[in-house]
Amino acid sequence: MIKPPAAGFAGSLRHRERASRTLARGVSSSPRVTQRPVPLAIASAKGAHITDVDGNTYIDYSMGYGPLILGHTPQVVADAVQREIANGLRTGTVHRAEAELADRIAAIVPSATVSTFLSSGTEACQQAVRIARAATGRLRIVKFRYHYHGWSDGLHLASQPGRDGPTTAGQDPDAIANVIVLDWGDADALARSMSSEIAAVIMEPAAINAGCFAPPEGFLERARALTKASGAILIFDEVITGFRLALGGAQQRYGVVPDMSVLGKALGAGLPISAITGSAAAMGPLVSGEVMHRGTYNGNPLSTAAAVACVDYLAANATALYPRIDRYAATIAESALASARRKGVAIAANCVGPCVQLFAGAESVPALPDIVRTNAADTLALTEAIVMQGIAPLPRGLMYVSAAHTEDDIEATTLGIDAAIEALARKR
Repeated sequence: MIKPPAAGFAGSLRHRERASRTLARGVSSSPRVTQRPVPLAIASAKGAHITDVDGNTYIDYSMGYGPLILGHTPQVVADAVQREIANGLRTGTVHRAEAELADRIAAIVPSATVSTFLSSGTEACQQAVRIARAATGRLRIVKFRYHYHGWSDGLHLASQPGRDGPTTAGQDPDAIANVIVLDWGDADALARSMSSEIAAVIMEPAAINAGCFAPPEGFLERARALTKASGAILIFDEVITGFRLALGGAQQRYGVVPDMSVLGKALGAGLPISAITGSAAAMGPLVSGEVMHRGTYNGNPLSTAAAVACVDYLAANATALYPRIDRYAATIAESALASARRKGVAIAANCVGPCVQLFAGAESVPALPDIVRTNAADTLALTEAIVMQGIAPLPRGLMYVSAAHTEDDIEATTLGIDAAIEALARKR
């Protein structure tokens, strides 16, 4: 049983003070700074548990912000990486594992015929759009509000309520001149926007990043039909959903096959890797060399070795693994909702597959536009209260269930979230 962090946070606080002197904001990725009561400085991790520098242990649901589908340091991945590193780092070389991984993706992911590898979801989404533009000879792109496709200037927009423009300071506004922003699920608006100018429609097939929303009924099918009719490329950003919502990703779960998919996170089980995969026609400009594809670390041996090991494990255990982690996530969400209702606290819990999103400030958040009813500050207070119970979600309330979580972890988590909600209720 995980216990609340009785040791306190002095070590994490000292680390933050020291790191902030020379490391921008004391972290290497902006969202990490929002964790309360302090960004936890983690000393070690194993399975579904992490231990901070103060000796506090937590049940982890951040799971590396998504990649750790098998948990921290899964033995099958660690062994594969150790075998590969013994052969030398070999960065920038051609090697067998990159073709072996492409073979596996082609056999598993419905949209996959030809693949290529990169290091991050951001660059993979940007390159996917470039390929689509070359394949169609068109420039305009359709994306959807609150869908995150990385931080490149051309796609990082419409991330906040009432703000369809650039998300952050320093972006080039001209980079989004050919991007049309729509509400996800509005098939009629998509139909009105389709024309001979549209190169691609890019979307998360299930909006996990924004708050765990399943696709509206019939929307993926309509998007597939509209893009096919207009000659546009349909791109599914499965950086989060790939190998997580099913072995073949959201496209397998929902039965809609895009022209091109972007994979990442769970693919590498913790090592940096992303992939673009698609039909021979969609990937044609890359195969012909018309679209340049460069990157020192693309398909590096350590990441591809980890990915092959991860994919093989998932494939061998898919029948039992995916229903189990889905059930665990549903248990967490249902328990949190029941606790909030009993205690009269406005908390919503969305669940899609093995992913849970906790929101504060609203009792339900059924669709993406309803995010405006939630309260970000209250959600941070909720996740802080959960951390104080020895459970570590992402600061914004997102929780990833992994293959490493156990029945005991889930029982402890439901009890801990109940205690956290009780603590919030007492403060009202």
